[in-house]
Amino acid sequence: MAGIVEETMGVRGHAEEKRLKTGVYGLDRIIGGGFRENTVNVVLGSSGAGKTTLAMQYLLYGLNRGESALYLSLEMAEKYIVRECRQMGWTEIEDHIKSGSLKVMHKRGEEVLSISRELSTDILKIVEEAAEQGSRIVIDPLTHLTFLEDKVHRTYLSEVFNGLRELGTSLVLLEEPPFPASTELNGEIFTPIYLADSVLHLQSLGFGERYNRTLRIVKHRGSRHGEGLYPISIQRGLGIVAEVSEDDVESITPKTDYHDRFEDAKARIREADGDLKDILIGRLEVLQRNWTSEEDPASVLEKFFDMEKD
Repeated sequence: MAGIVEETMGVRGHAEEKRLKTGVYGLDRIIGGGFRENTVNVVLGSSGAGKTTLAMQYLLYGLNRGESALYLSLEMAEKYIVRECRQMGWTEIEDHIKSGSLKVMHKRGEEVLSISRELSTDILKIVEEAAEQGSRIVIDPLTHLTFLEDKVHRTYLSEVFNGLRELGTSLVLLEEPPFPASTELNGEIFTPIYLADSVLHLQSLGFGERYNRTLRIVKHRGSRHGEGLYPISIQRGLGIVAEVSEDDVESITPKTDYHDRFEDAKARIREADGDLKDILIGRLEVLQRNWTSEEDPASVLEKFFDMEKD
């Protein structure tokens, strides 16, 4: 359906990647148009930072445009999720539940953990039974998987994430320790952050100033993304709104000022001898499409030719 999933230029420059809009006002402008399709995206934050609000925005954006969704809650029962949405003014959630386009499942995290040590199998079985292929999926939160021993922690999480990618495009919410974490504790949340395709970090500092609530993009594989700390607010009726300026967008927009510089470099390769012309020209074309710096690429191109010369 038009407008739901947008094609964007992939890292190779072809219209091959699809993006799902996040539903979060301002966010898509600094992550390449939305989440990449069939990815796992972690939202990290302490209690009250806005993780669940962001997740519901993501689901409702798709649901209101004809998509299907699954909300697997390992904490709140369905009636409390509906209550939170009604308080935000998102009353259509009840219609989506009644129609079956949104499935809300509640499993206590400790209950799931005790079912089996093969936790990856348990969670994926739940998701596979409830979600349609291509669904928007939220798991809120996946923190209980971080309770597993280190030697099995990464294996189970990797299985879960790979399975989720096959089923749809997922948000996995992860609780951040409410105090400065030790190195050992940090290790518990590093694994899902490492395995995820993108990571958003929400913070609520409680200072009451412009940066009282913030959003930072820790990573977004295969995408240019903003590097800043973005003030956010939670507005009744809308949800999370990120303050993103035109300068923020401009900083990740490919520059066209150095078109001639890149064309001259490609011509130089065409005129040279060698069997790698197509490969090297391809690399320069990708570089050109992704050049976001105001600086002249001459120095980078010089290093490129120095390395690639026969």
